[in-house]
Amino acid sequence: MLELYVYGPYFGMPDGSPFCTKALTLMKMSALPFKVSKMSFKQAPKGKAPYLKDGEMLIADSHVIQQHLETAHGVDFSAGYSPALMAQGWALSRMVEEHLYFINMHFRWLDDENFRKGPAQFFNEVPALVRPLISKLVRGKQRKTLHLQGLGRHTEQQRVAFAKGDLDAIEATLDDNAFLLGAKPCGADASVASFVWSVSAPLFKTEIGEYARSRPKLMAYVERMKIKYFPELVGGTN
Repeated sequence: MLELYVYGPYFGMPDGSPFCTKALTLMKMSALPFKVSKMSFKQAPKGKAPYLKDGEMLIADSHVIQQHLETAHGVDFSAGYSPALMAQGWALSRMVEEHLYFINMHFRWLDDENFRKGPAQFFNEVPALVRPLISKLVRGKQRKTLHLQGLGRHTEQQRVAFAKGDLDAIEATLDDNAFLLGAKPCGADASVASFVWSVSAPLFKTEIGEYARSRPKLMAYVERMKIKYFPELVGGTN
């Protein structure tokens, strides 16, 4: 049986990482039998989750997992949409994963209040004596990552404006569709919905979260994905 390794549920969502939520959604879309396990940093091929165990193979990265399901197991994530529409889905997926994600990471990891409420929980299994030091080191690494990536060099106002632009692009693409490209969810929905869900989590105090929650079309879209793939979480606060 396929085994997907993730961090685990946090903040009322399937996982603390939208990449893991994406992978969980893809697995449910595939209709293949699988089980979920907690990741191990020692086992993770790329030092992070998600990763998939298929026989003796370990496949890391949510996009590579999707490719593996398509090539090794014949799963079709296109939902019958044309290549032109799938290209739109691809572009939006890359936008949320390579842009919106880092903006959201900045507000979660580098804002002290949001960090205490959220990512600090990731260190609960670290011995109490060294927990503050490890947390400080990891936050410093995140700050450096954001600076090198580029978004850490902008002002908060600029980051908020960039994120709002991403959310507006998703909303415009949705138009009156039930899902991103039409009446049926496709692989791009696994990515886009997971990241919008993450951004909109009300546990965190962010302007982009407030903006996402103020967009009924976006929230209805996330809710439809939750009902379809995570019905156990429907009606929660996140």
